[in-house]
Formats: sequence, structure tokens, C-alpha cells
Amino acid sequence: MSLKHDSIETFSKKYQELYTKRKIILSFPQFVELLQGKTRKYIRNAAGYLLDTFKHYGKDHVNNYKLYESDRFKVFDLKTDRNGAIVGGESVHNEIYNYVDNFARNGYVDKLILLHGPNGSSKTSTIEKISHAMEKYSQTDDGAVYRFNWIFPAEKELGMLEFSQAKKIGFDAQKEKSIYQNTFAFLPEHKIQAKISSEFKENPVFLLPIQYRETVLRNSIAKQEKIKPEDVLLPAHILKNGLSKKNQQILECLLAAYNGDLNKVLRHVQVERFFYSSQYRVGISSVEPQMSVDAMDRQITVENYFANLPSILQTQSFYQYSGELVEANRGILEFSDFLKRPVESFKYLLNTIESGVLNLSSGGTNLDILYFGTTNDKHLDAFKTIPDFSSFKGRISLLTVPYLLLPNEEEKIYQDDVKNIERTTKVLPLAMKILCKWAVLTRLKQADPKLYPLKYTGLLNKLDPFYKLKLFQNERIQPKFTREEEKDLREIRQDLWKESKGMIVYEGRFGASPREIKEILYRAAQNKKFQEVSPMAIFFELEQLMKNTSLYEYLQFEPRGEYHDVKYFIKVLMDEYIETFERQVMESMAIADESEYTSYLHRYVQHVVSYIKKEDLWDEATSNQIPPSEALMTHVEKILEIKESILNHRNSILGRIAAFKLENPEKELNTNDIFSEYLNLIKLHFFNEKKKLIENIYKTMIEINEKGCNTSASEDAKSIANKTYNNMIENFGYSKESAFRCLQFVMNEKKK
Repeated sequence: MSLKHDSIETFSKKYQELYTKRKIILSFPQFVELLQGKTRKYIRNAAGYLLDTFKHYGKDHVNNYKLYESDRFKVFDLKTDRNGAIVGGESVHNEIYNYVDNFARNGYVDKLILLHGPNGSSKTSTIEKISHAMEKYSQTDDGAVYRFNWIFPAEKELGMLEFSQAKKIGFDAQKEKSIYQNTFAFLPEHKIQAKISSEFKENPVFLLPIQYRETVLRNSIAKQEKIKPEDVLLPAHILKNGLSKKNQQILECLLAAYNGDLNKVLRHVQVERFFYSSQYRVGISSVEPQMSVDAMDRQITVENYFANLPSILQTQSFYQYSGELVEANRGILEFSDFLKRPVESFKYLLNTIESGVLNLSSGGTNLDILYFGTTNDKHLDAFKTIPDFSSFKGRISLLTVPYLLLPNEEEKIYQDDVKNIERTTKVLPLAMKILCKWAVLTRLKQADPKLYPLKYTGLLNKLDPFYKLKLFQNERIQPKFTREEEKDLREIRQDLWKESKGMIVYEGRFGASPREIKEILYRAAQNKKFQEVSPMAIFFELEQLMKNTSLYEYLQFEPRGEYHDVKYFIKVLMDEYIETFERQVMESMAIADESEYTSYLHRYVQHVVSYIKKEDLWDEATSNQIPPSEALMTHVEKILEIKESILNHRNSILGRIAAFKLENPEKELNTNDIFSEYLNLIKLHFFNEKKKLIENIYKTMIEINEKGCNTSASEDAKSIANKTYNNMIENFGYSKESAFRCLQFVMNEKKK
């Protein structure tokens, strides 16, 4: 199939319109005109540009399980070909933003931002997201950024331009047609004898002499911001000599040739918009640990190309620059696995970062780069032991990037993987929850009671990893803890979350990495023993993992109570899965309407509140005021197996309602949400009362799949069994076959 000529013409016109709209090529006077509009936008350094990138994409406010409140920058929600949004990490992202903000305010970058943490904790992905955001932002009107080229026409073209000595380029100059015509910026290629590009991508504004530059920038910004010129605070970098040696040489030679006529010099300038690109290393570059050379220069005067330059320039020794530091100028440079490099290279790199100057044999050049690095904690620990660490420390900003500690967040990491797998293989409900909970459990560490008041010591010794996880996710931790004990632990909940922050061995430094969890997930999907990614497949793969203790450091930890006991984690997760699955099955049986349980709980809460307040309550059935029923309250409290004082328990119900209203003043009161654990216990109680009927339905559900129509079950039992299957499909996402396999597995486990 070939493209029609008119289609190509249409596309070509549209692209030409876009090219013109984006102002890809400008003369220097046109660039000056842009400066008149938004001066600060066009004099940003790399830090200011990245800061504006963050602001361009905006932010949300998050309050994760009431553990911490933070801004969530949408830069880290942008999807790339390789990765989706970065889950969690808000504290790290906010610290990065604060550092960049400081660099932008100061007008220079003097530190390396070094992200450290365990393998697979999204250190590199964080830098990739920032780079990707800069790439996308540079394609917008607000993100336009420019460099320049020197254009030298053929000799016969030199006479076509006549610059008047009276004409000046400045911010207050009127738009004169001749200024735009008298430029070599738009010469066709066949009329250009030589074109010199700048490898450092310097801002064209640096072509203006410093004294004149400061004056015109102050006047322009003062006019835009409606303040006095002397009150304008200019960034430090814009008042430096920002040109590389080669460009400074060319500028000085041309000024000499034109007797100081800047207008005639600037007609040789072609201003070019560029777009950040990590793929093509334009303003974004990375250095691998095995790479030892970060920048170099090479003399090029003798090459044939430069023989075409005007004679005034042929006497100069020009150098061509290359390397990652050069590529990254005006953008971002990442040092991957930074601490794997030789110690001597640290000194060179950190001196370059601190001074902001690249020193080569041909001379020094001011750099405009944001420096990021990544390393794992083992290399950082070793680095801290070297004698020079104290001198290095002042030039590095360390940011810890731990593993996630909330299973519900962990699960979001694998959303795209689950979608990919489900193209061919079903991923059953609860499978990912089990896998993610296991992963987080391997990362938790035991709380240190010495860091808390004495009254919490017993509670913290009793707090195992499962209940610590529940506490983090703001779930109820009864019946293991009494109401008062739970209240006490909730008082230090945020302290527990932050306890190890800043420590050498912090929570989230060790444990299963997301890479390993993905590997387990894909192995489960490929395992021929299982028809789908089921909880059974996950448990099987976890058991297989246990056999490779030499490969995974966290499998070698000595258990401390239940902490670090990865085999025990599987057992408890198995028990929890059986309980959860049975609850799903029983709910799907619909032996009793859901509203019956919620109504019963609601009545109980109403009667308790009236009892505490010593008030009567309105009875819909009799249309009269009645006293609270002691019989109803006592019956429910037996179901709930209340161990504390009944009066204290009833008072706590009123307290929970009051706390809910205080925290959620605009939210409607919902007893099912506030007392969800009570609702589950009430359901379980009524199901236990119908245990024989339920066991019979379980048996019928298995027989229906194994024997089909040949089952001896009654029609009522078969009807309920089929209804249960249908409800599990509709309400919980099972297929009939997968629900059967899970039920069979659960029944077999219960027999053991």
C-alpha cells in the first residue's frame, strides 16, 4: 500500500505549520522579541526549568491511611513505554523538589542528589520520570528552550546585508522589518559556507555583553512585574560569562572584524529551539559505572570543514567537545550506580559539581546541570568508611528510597503486569493481595520498645508483623488487642511508621523486591500445574522460593519472634486466605439477606447509644418511645465475645462515633464502615448457626462440578449451589471453574 501524493502534501503542510508555530528557527532579533514577553522564562537555568516542569504538571494532596500527608507531584504519574506511574515515594519526590527549588533560588547547582536504597526500589525510575517530564514539557509552548548556531554565508552573500550603524538590538527597540531581513539565520543550506553549532547548547542571551545584558534584563522584568529595575532580583547564573571557549572566541573575532558593531555580529546567529531527549542525549544523559571519561575536547581547526571559515577565524584554535557532561548541559546528568566508580573519579566529579566549571585542556566552561545519582545501600555503607567521606558528604545530598510498606500500594505496582497476563491467563481475586502482603511482611522490622514510653512496652512486644501491617493500613487489630490496647497503639501509629527513618537499618531496606515479586507472578502465570494465577499458584511459587535461601538475603535472616519468619508468613496468609474465601462463599450463598446483618448491627448501635445517654429511642414497629433493650445488647455482645468491661465497651462505641464525626464532619454516619469488624462477627455467628446447611452446600458445589447432573443432592441444595457460583462470578470476579478449584483447595486444607 502506498501513500497518495495529496496525503503527503496535506501532512507536509500541517508539519510545516507546526514547525512555524513552534518557532524552531529564529534570528537573534526574533529571540529578543520573545524575551520581551516572558523574560524569566527564557533565562531559566536547568534547576529553574525542572522546577517549572514540576509546576506545569501540578500536584495532588494525599493522605495515606492517615499515616502521612504529602503533596503528590503528577510528574511521577506520567506513563512511559517502559513504566507506569511510580507508586508511593511522595516523601522522596518532595525532597527532590525542595532541593531543585533551592538550586533555582541560588542560581547554581552545587550538590549531587544521590538516591540510595535496596535494588528495585524505583531509584532509577524516579530519575527516568523526571527526565521524561522534561522531554514532554519541552514540547509545549511554555517549555520552549533555545540554543544557537553560527552561520557563515558564502562570500557572494556577504554583500546582501547592509546594517545601519544607528540600529541597535535591545528590549525597547521598535520592530523594524529590516532587522529581521538583515540576518543569515534563514539562509538556505546551499548558500551557507560554514555552520558552527554549540555542543553545550548555551542560552543565546549570553551573547549579549554582561553590562548591557543586566540592564536590559532588569528593565524588561521590571516592566513585566511592575516593579523598579533596581528591585529586580536576577538569578546568579545569568550574570556570568555563560559561553564556552569556542563561542567566546568566535564572538570576539567577529566583534574585532566588525569594529565592535554587535548588530553585524549577531546577524551570524541562528537561534534554534531544541527538545530534551534521553534517547538522543540532548540535555539528558547518563553515565554508567564502567565509563571513566565524562567529557573531552579535540582540536579541529585543521579539518577541511573549518577551512571554509572566514579568514579572521582561521587563525584560531577551535576545539570540539563531547562526553556525557557536555550532552547533559542545560539539563540532567545521571550517574548510574555512582559508588561503583573509582574513588579518584569521585573527587573529579564532585569538584566539577561544586564549582560548576568543566576544566579541560582547552580551558574552563561554566556548566548548567542537575546531577542525580543512584546507589544501593551496601555500596553506600562501604563508601562511608573511607577517610575522604567527610569531605565528600558536603557535596552530596542523600535521599533514601525504601521499598513500600503498604500492601494496597504495592499492588498498584503490578497493575500493568496483571493486565498483560490476563490477555491469556486469568488472575484470580485475592492472588495479588496475598503476594503483595507477603512481600511487605518480609520488609518489616520489629519495633524498638526503648524508643517509646514505658506504658507501650508490653504492647510493642505483642505487636507481630501481621498486626503491625493492619495498624499501618488503619485496620482494626482486634481481637488480639483489646479496645484500650488498640487505642494506645493508635496513639503511636505514626511514630511506628517513622521510627526507623534516618537509621542505617531502616524499615524497607531489606525484603522481597518488586522485581522478585514480578518474577513470582510471571512464574505463576506460566506454571502448567495451574489453569490460572490463583492463590494456590502463588503459595506454590512462594514455597519454591523458600528453597533458594542462598539467592535472597532476606531468606537468611534469623527470625525475631514472627518477624523475618518467611515460612510462617505463608502459613498465616494461607489461614487468612481460607477465612476470606469462605466468607466470600458464604456471602455468595445469600442464605440471609445482607440487609439483615446491617440492620441488626445498626439496631445494636442505636440501643447502646441510647443506653449510654440514658434516653429512650423511637421504635418504628410500635410507633412509640421505648427503653434500650438489654436483651438485644447482651446477645450481640456475646456474639462479639467482649472481654473488657461491658460499660467500657459501650462507652467506646459512643467514642468511636464521636471520633468519626470529628474527623469526617461532612461525611454521613455509616455504622457498617465504623464497626465493620462487628458486622463480620455477626455474619460469622449466623453462618455458624447454619453450619450443617453450609457444609452440605459446599459438598453440592463440588459434586456439581465433578458429577454434573448425577449428583444426589436435593433440588434446593443444587439451586443454592448454582446461585452461589453465579454470585461468586458476579460479585468477586471468579469463573465457575476457578471458584470450584479454590473451594476444593480450601476444603482439602481444612482436612489437614
